Amino acid sequence: MSNTTTFFDEEIGAVIWEISGVANMHYFKTVSEITHLLREKHNSIKQINSIKNMSSLSDEIQVFIKNDFFEMAKKSGLKYFAFVIPECDKGQLSMNIANNGAAQKWDMEIEYFSNKQEAVAWLNSK
Repeated sequence: MSNTTTFFDEEIGAVIWEISGVANMHYFKTVSEITHLLREKHNSIKQINSIKNMSSLSDEIQVFIKNDFFEMAKKSGLKYFAFVIPECDKGQLSMNIANNGAAQKWDMEIEYFSNKQEAVAWLNSK
C-alpha cells in the first residue's frame, strides 16, 4: 500500500482510515485490525474510509473484506460507515464488489460521498 493513515478523530468521534495507492493484503489486514481496536478503545460506532486516491483492491482483499472485515467491524461496534469514494473506475468497482450487501448483512448504515467534508457531516448527524 503506498500510503495510509489511521487515527481516531475526537471531534467527530470516529476512526478515520485514509488510503491511497494500491493495497497490499498483509498491510491492509494489519491496518484494518487497528481500526477495530481504535473503535473499541474509544467506544466509537463510526468510521470513515477515505479511499478517494485508492487504485483498486485485489481479489484477495475483496474476499477478506466480505468474509472477515465486516464481521470484525460489527463485533467492534461499527454502526455508521462512511466512504469517500475512489476517483478511478477500478477503485470504485473493487469498492462496490467488496461492500455489496454488507449493510443489510451486518446491520450497519453505509453511505458514499465524493468528499470528506460530506462524510464528516453525515457522521456528525448520527
